[in-house]
Amino acid sequence: MKDASVKQKKIVKTSQKMSLGMGDLGYSLVANTYSSYILFFGNTVIGVSGTIMGLIIALGTVWDAVTDPIMGFVSDNTRNKTFGRRHLFALIGMVGMAIVNALLWAVPIDANLGVKIAWLTVCIIALRTFTTLFQTPMSAFSLDVSPDYNERSSIQIYKSVFNILGLLLPTLLIGLFQKDFVNPAGVFTDGRFNPDAYLNFGMVTSACCILFGVIMFISTYSHVPRLREQAKNDYVVPAKGALKKIFINFFGALKDKNFRAITIGYMVSMVSASILIAVGFNVFTFTFKTTKLQMYTIMAGLFIMTIAGQPLWMWMSKKYDKKKALITGQCISLIGCILLFVMFLARDFFIGLLQKNGLNVIFMMPPLMVAGLGTGVLYSLPVALIGDTVVIEKARTGEDKTATYTGFLTLGNKTGQAISSAVLGVALDLIGFQEGSSIQTPEVESGLGWLMCIGVTLAVGCGILIFSRCKMTREEVQEALEKVNQMSVAKEDVEVSTVEIASEIVEVEETK
Repeated sequence: MKDASVKQKKIVKTSQKMSLGMGDLGYSLVANTYSSYILFFGNTVIGVSGTIMGLIIALGTVWDAVTDPIMGFVSDNTRNKTFGRRHLFALIGMVGMAIVNALLWAVPIDANLGVKIAWLTVCIIALRTFTTLFQTPMSAFSLDVSPDYNERSSIQIYKSVFNILGLLLPTLLIGLFQKDFVNPAGVFTDGRFNPDAYLNFGMVTSACCILFGVIMFISTYSHVPRLREQAKNDYVVPAKGALKKIFINFFGALKDKNFRAITIGYMVSMVSASILIAVGFNVFTFTFKTTKLQMYTIMAGLFIMTIAGQPLWMWMSKKYDKKKALITGQCISLIGCILLFVMFLARDFFIGLLQKNGLNVIFMMPPLMVAGLGTGVLYSLPVALIGDTVVIEKARTGEDKTATYTGFLTLGNKTGQAISSAVLGVALDLIGFQEGSSIQTPEVESGLGWLMCIGVTLAVGCGILIFSRCKMTREEVQEALEKVNQMSVAKEDVEVSTVEIASEIVEVEETK
């Protein structure tokens, strides 16, 4: 079947794609500042052990994972006359996320350990709740808003660019908050250990979350009436037995080999990003002994390449298909991981000869830039592929499960994050990492490197194998979309016929 036979009119303006991306940027600034720095902040800055921090982070991630499909189910079955299925939840989530994020970094430093643990636990669970309220419905909205195969990919590319900017900007900007001008008393010789830097930056990210979220809300609200009208014919699951229905949907979806391959592959692959971000700052600080500027320059190179690769994945998904683009990106990422491993094994050369001449960053950048180029595919195409599985499912059952399925995808991702966070926390203690210390032993420095390099390489390699089991094709999706359109037309015809018959009955009664 040729693409032209199912070509859809483009109904999402470029400005609206960008505003969806800006909403993701506000969310991402909060979420990625948390994921990038919370382990380092809790373990190294305020002195909570790695095992406890890992368990707290894992608890919050498990909570997030469980609530994602529940939120998706609720959103799919909401019929709000003013806000539709998605926007009200996004509004509540945006405000709550900004408030709790500011509180998270305000942990009382002089408090006892129990207070610190309780503060972190409550704030992390609350933050995860509000991020779910925002992200799950809006991820579904980005799939709802257009039925076109390629336009859906285009929307995800826009969103992924802004999402990755939310990874890049904290890496670049937090360095400004760690400068001496926010440490006037000179208490901290290295700003990375200054707790006020994280608090001040948290306030800024919260403000950005509100600003960008409002822009997204206003710009995309014009689609709400159209989508509300489209959803009126969709089956609404009764509230009674809803929780049971969610789990039935989940296990039913896992029986589909395509959904299973995408969700589990995404979960495993994103573990590599979690490891690199969570442990990477410790590795570059202690193992490679980079300066603050060098570390942020290296990480910036990673994120810049992640953004730069998005047009490539968009082109590949149009010319071939989404699966081929996804596998290609992961293979490139694997090459980067292998180069990173080589760089670690040769670290004495980098730390010695090259660092003395200020050249170590030049040689350390390429592996991470290659890894970043490939990893970028994970920020756009898996969500688009889940959208395709939703179309096929709707053609089969007539039920729209967009937010439910995107919630399941996030459930897989967060489950992987929870497991990796718990394992990383325990691993840090096992290798002898000294929490709250700016100096580590040579054994710890080496152990950090092994932990990161082996972890990311295994995660990417396993992700490739799992993704390869997805057999969904563009033609299959297009056929399903045609069937969905035919079903919608048939329902409208039935409704019109029903109204006409009712009118005729009324006329006959009046005549009598």
